[in-house]
Amino acid sequence: MPTKEYERRLDTTGAEWLRVRFTTERGQLTIFTVQYETTVEAQTWPVIRYDSAHGFAHVDVLAPDGSQVSKRPLPDYLTLDQAFQLGITDIVQNWKTYRERFWEAGNDDSTRARSR
Repeated sequence: MPTKEYERRLDTTGAEWLRVRFTTERGQLTIFTVQYETTVEAQTWPVIRYDSAHGFAHVDVLAPDGSQVSKRPLPDYLTLDQAFQLGITDIVQNWKTYRERFWEAGNDDSTRARSR
């Protein structure tokens, strides 16, 4: 089962990244992780993650303290390939909104200041 991994820069500063990891077996996708990460002051935070861990495709929304804000299953009618592509497309199109919500989830002034 070959596992492939790559990163894609989402902005011109190199602070916003899409991290993709997936495993295939006989050409079929078997497991994946698609994650948006933001970097501030040399520290990287995962913001939102689409993955197929725990036996089903879902979306984890994360907070600056590392806690999980929500876990939402993706619709059952999506194939694993479709869920994987949805994750990539959604993050590429909406990462700025996710970054804003992420820093808003922080309750202290230091996390809010990082979003500027």
